[in-house]
Amino acid sequence: QGASACPIAPGVVASWNGLIVARGTGEVPIGGDACRPSPAIPYGRYKVWAWRGIEYERWEGEIDLRAERGRVELAIPLVRAWTPHGTLAADLHVHAEASNDSTVPNPQRVIAQAAAGVQVIGLSDHNTNGDLDLEIEQLGLEDVVASIASNELTSEQLHVNVYPVPVNRSVPRGGAPPADSLVRANAEQLFAAARAIPGNPIVQLNHPRFRVTALYDGTAWNGVTWPPPFPTTFDAVEVLAGYSAFNAGDDRRFDEGARDYFTFVDHGHLLAPLGNSDTHDLNWVLDGTTRSYVYVDDPRTRPFDEAGFIAALRAHRVVATSGPWLDVEVASAQGEAATVGPGESVRAKAGKVWVDVELSQARFVHAERVRIVVGTSVGPQAMQTLTFPKDQTSYRWSGALDVGTTDTWIAITADGDTPLPAEITGTYQQDRWKRPGVTAFAIAAAILVDVDGDGRWKRGDADLVLAPP
Repeated sequence: QGASACPIAPGVVASWNGLIVARGTGEVPIGGDACRPSPAIPYGRYKVWAWRGIEYERWEGEIDLRAERGRVELAIPLVRAWTPHGTLAADLHVHAEASNDSTVPNPQRVIAQAAAGVQVIGLSDHNTNGDLDLEIEQLGLEDVVASIASNELTSEQLHVNVYPVPVNRSVPRGGAPPADSLVRANAEQLFAAARAIPGNPIVQLNHPRFRVTALYDGTAWNGVTWPPPFPTTFDAVEVLAGYSAFNAGDDRRFDEGARDYFTFVDHGHLLAPLGNSDTHDLNWVLDGTTRSYVYVDDPRTRPFDEAGFIAALRAHRVVATSGPWLDVEVASAQGEAATVGPGESVRAKAGKVWVDVELSQARFVHAERVRIVVGTSVGPQAMQTLTFPKDQTSYRWSGALDVGTTDTWIAITADGDTPLPAEITGTYQQDRWKRPGVTAFAIAAAILVDVDGDGRWKRGDADLVLAPP
């Protein structure tokens, strides 16, 4: 569903699946409205499900909206399931009306993103430089959500997001490179076009395991062999992509994305591992189905520190998720006051580090495993696999971890095989492929471990100077 959704009230959109409410409050007409067909909500009694993304529990209740009731108020006390301190929730691959394959009006896209708890939107219309700044201002949502000007450079072989990009509103497609010059571009050519955009933008590889317009699949890369059969000149990659957001039977697309990312890190090629929805509509893949939590110094959207946000992405300060939250801290030893998180670095003591990981999730999310992965002499290996009941909303583990004798890295994932509710994720997997749905997965960006204590990180092609401990 796109343009047929109805702006039924200020900041409220009536969709096939229900009401999308930007701020969580709205005055909605019952029994008659400007929607087609009308009324969108006839008089009657209703069961209500309400949620706001993945950080809050879902609320269930009932409401009586019969005609004789007059004005009715419903207060819904959403309970927070977990808090991602010091982060901004971002969906950096989002489509709207300027894309040839989306009809969602820009204001409705902003409302849907805000209602999902997304705080930073990367508007990624195909071969178009654009942002949502004007719509955010018109809706009065500057304190809720911000926008980064982006472009999804699109060829038949792969798709690449670029942000931030300059937007020239006086010329077609915001001043983007002509689409017909890109349609047959190979990976090297498309990455070159991305790097030619002024301002040194982030270059993000989109949905590499989507099977079509997917770089890894299209080049038959097995996710392990190095070097891969394509250029590696990108800064970020969708490890969790909205249209392939599942582990199901023998098709474990989330696991593939994590394996691919670990291979890059193990050979010294550091990337930001992102989750993005790639939403095109309001029903198949919903806003924020997969998202990225970016650790920043200033987690406000008004004012929005775009430069600081981009710097945090370049530093790989990211947790990507479809539902579970991973709070990861690593120290040189137990009891050390100084700890580091995703994307940072730590110095080992006697070949060990101390790991503290806490998983949190709403009751409708069902992660049941945490894996601690380390780069070893034979490649990435799961050094710890921790299991717990899928209905458990929190789990914590801490302990010493052997990291060997050479510089290495640690990454942590959480996953489960039970799908999230379709009303929260969208119905693409069920409608298009008859799969069970979007499953729980989270990945925290790799933490670099200086094992020999020389202040550098040397692994694969990398020889990096690390921040002082």
